[in-house]
Amino acid sequence: MDRFFSHLKQPFTSVWLSVGFVVGCIVTIFYYQTLVFIVFALFLLIASAYFKPFYSVLLGFICGILCVWGHFTSFYAISSFALDENKPHLSNITIVEIISKRDHYYLKVQLNKIDNQPISNIKPPFALLTLKNHQTIKVGDHVTTLLELKKYRSQKNYDVFDKERYAFSERLFFKGKQVGRIIEISNNHEFDLIENYRNFIRHTYQHNSLNWLYYPLLTGDRSTMSFSQKQELQQFGISHLLAISGLHIGLIFSIGFFITRYLTRLFIFVVKPTTQQINLSLIYSLGGFVLAFSYVYLSGFIVSATRALIMLGCYLVIYYFAKQALRWRFILFALVCVLLIDPFSLLDPGLYFSFTAVAIIFWVFSVIPLTSYGILAIIKTLITLQCALFIGLLPLSLYYFNGISVIGLVVNLVAIPLLSFIIMPCLVFFSAISVFFDISGLISVFDSLLQSIYNLLLLIPSNFRWFDTTNFSQLWLASSYIIAMIVCFLPWRLLACIPLLLVALDHYLLNKPRWQLNVFDVGHGTMVLISNQDKGFIYDLGPIYFNTFTRINSTLIPYLKRNGIEAEVALISHMDKDHAGGLIHWLEHGYQHTFRLLQPNGPEQVCRAGEYSFYDLTITVSQPAQHLITDNDNSCVVRISDGRFSVLLPGDISATREAQLIQQQSVLKSTVLLSPHHGSNTSSSDAFIGAVAPEVVIHSTAYKGQWQFPRPAVVARYATQHALQYTTADNGQVKIEFYQHHYTVNLAREDESYWFLKD
Repeated sequence: MDRFFSHLKQPFTSVWLSVGFVVGCIVTIFYYQTLVFIVFALFLLIASAYFKPFYSVLLGFICGILCVWGHFTSFYAISSFALDENKPHLSNITIVEIISKRDHYYLKVQLNKIDNQPISNIKPPFALLTLKNHQTIKVGDHVTTLLELKKYRSQKNYDVFDKERYAFSERLFFKGKQVGRIIEISNNHEFDLIENYRNFIRHTYQHNSLNWLYYPLLTGDRSTMSFSQKQELQQFGISHLLAISGLHIGLIFSIGFFITRYLTRLFIFVVKPTTQQINLSLIYSLGGFVLAFSYVYLSGFIVSATRALIMLGCYLVIYYFAKQALRWRFILFALVCVLLIDPFSLLDPGLYFSFTAVAIIFWVFSVIPLTSYGILAIIKTLITLQCALFIGLLPLSLYYFNGISVIGLVVNLVAIPLLSFIIMPCLVFFSAISVFFDISGLISVFDSLLQSIYNLLLLIPSNFRWFDTTNFSQLWLASSYIIAMIVCFLPWRLLACIPLLLVALDHYLLNKPRWQLNVFDVGHGTMVLISNQDKGFIYDLGPIYFNTFTRINSTLIPYLKRNGIEAEVALISHMDKDHAGGLIHWLEHGYQHTFRLLQPNGPEQVCRAGEYSFYDLTITVSQPAQHLITDNDNSCVVRISDGRFSVLLPGDISATREAQLIQQQSVLKSTVLLSPHHGSNTSSSDAFIGAVAPEVVIHSTAYKGQWQFPRPAVVARYATQHALQYTTADNGQVKIEFYQHHYTVNLAREDESYWFLKD
């Protein structure tokens, strides 16, 4: 490592330029339009006036800013495209992926032209479409039809998977559906090679029990895997083996390297050329790179595979042509190449896993060089390397996946060598031979052996597979790697106590709320969480879509796990699908006990009125409706109070039930009100608003929903009371934190949306 720092002390302009470029991309993407961006730019400007190396850093920083803006305006900006969402557009599209074709085609497509005008002259964007067509459609087909399009937008919630950010990184900008039945389909032969290759792989392994494993390993396409199969691999800590990354590219390169070496030596033996100036290792590497490139091409240039190929290319260039081949510079230059191609790849977690893993591998071999090639020495090195990768990638896993595979370290010690030396070489060999001969019998024997090994894995109890953790913040993530770098690279290891102390002080000195209200963004529906002392009270479980999809698995459960909240009490206001849609999935997770307090006879029954203690909060359930038979008016009306601040949750009650509550002299006055019936005109009467006198009103509605809630008249009535109003459709999840003498309102779409995702 002394060699590394001695190189850095030299005035290597390319290194400082690269550092500035990477920093410029990071700061621009994550902090543009914030104070951090301004402070960082001023710091570099001032530092460059006093320290000569900072001139290069500043220049690289500016280049990074220009690179981000160049890519954004060329490939990601669609604001200049005027799209009338209320009328159909004649569109020309190319089928990229068939997601589903159960009732109708649900597709990922490339938008080529709309109303005969190209959307982008450089790189067309993508869209998710529903096509009602009885003709056979396949990947690569060109389709011309009338589409009703709208800008891609999803729900926005804290501490869960950000679908909008993911869609942006994939350049998925629109959603749409077919209008009418006019459609023209033509075949596109550009996709034939990739599609034929995938069909060949699918056909070759279709009768094997682990075909779901072989197909993504050879094609990079994981769309055929079931959710349970993906979850099993994640619990075992080996899901990374299916993402075509550095490991796979390295394996394919090695196979190509040795095949080229064998063929070259055979050629030399037969032809016996007179020249001795041929750099044979360069030829071997070129053959390996060509095979790796072919593998990436046939995978459709998926992001992880392309990134690994770039890293391989950078390493080969530096190894063969650099005067001082420094592997740490290779990591930096490879990162620059990746960001030059697409700086928004910084939004992909895989980027951090890939480069961190490579850095860990280089560090291990710099500390423990492989001086002996015996079996025991290789096994020892592999164990050391796997332990280092497990520990080094642990913070990233905790941050992005909110957990860690308990047995992942042991499983990977077996799985990685098995994949490297047996599975991948055999699959490549079987696939190549199957072009000419039928070897299904040999493949079946191979499959049976692997299936036996996988069955042994399945015997491991689920308790030993995966361990869920609570919120691992960005501060903890950054501090973990700063501490690791100090311990590994600096002689003053006690300095590692400083970031650890700062994080600990931030955690223990930060003023924490007494309790918290969360109104989730679930579209047209209601899902509310009251949390107090890490215990949760849930009011309604959100909608269900297509009788299949709910927000339990994608929003509520992940939020509870990430924040370490234990759900103790649940209540369903009434059985409408937009309030009780997630009930089945909630029960599947084993939360039947949460209904015992307020709905002991089951959530289908009217809730039990009364006053209940929820730690230091009081839950008051109003008396049921009298002489009212509608489900909406039979909604459970709940008030939660700490004695100073309070929240009223009225379900879908109408003005009739509101009047009845006032006559019953129910305690209605509350700090925060969830607007009745999502802001419908049938509710929120003047008398009710006056009785509640809310300071904050939250409308739980869908973005541009068919009922257009909240209605303007309702918004106006609350405005006369000077209440602050928030809508989940516009603001995302609304989180209100209650302290002893004040409360704060946090909005997901403002707090967690980047400048390039702003409306």
